[in-house]
Amino acid sequence: MIKRKRFPDKYNVGKSSVVPYIESEGWKERHDRRKQSALDNKEKIQSWCNNHRWSMRISNAGHHWIFITQSQKMVEWFPSSGKLAIGKQWHAGIHCHDYEQLLSLFKTIQEA
Repeated sequence: MIKRKRFPDKYNVGKSSVVPYIESEGWKERHDRRKQSALDNKEKIQSWCNNHRWSMRISNAGHHWIFITQSQKMVEWFPSSGKLAIGKQWHAGIHCHDYEQLLSLFKTIQEA
């Protein structure tokens, strides 16, 4: 079995108010809850993307979200693990737990 290489996140946007950390919860349940929350709020994310002329694609049953900015910059988000990478810069990843944090980061990315 080939072990996947993991890159630690360089930045963390803080605690989630949408999907808060539950100490007694196992990692699998936490990851499932994050992914389901993202899918439940897909319309809000899609609406933001439409209003700012970004494209959005969801693959792998909601595990992988791909966004393309107006300037053709790619943003990838894995809601279950909270990993977000801009332009495949995995070493400069951002730990992003929920859709509110995602949209806040999008505003920063858009201004850059």
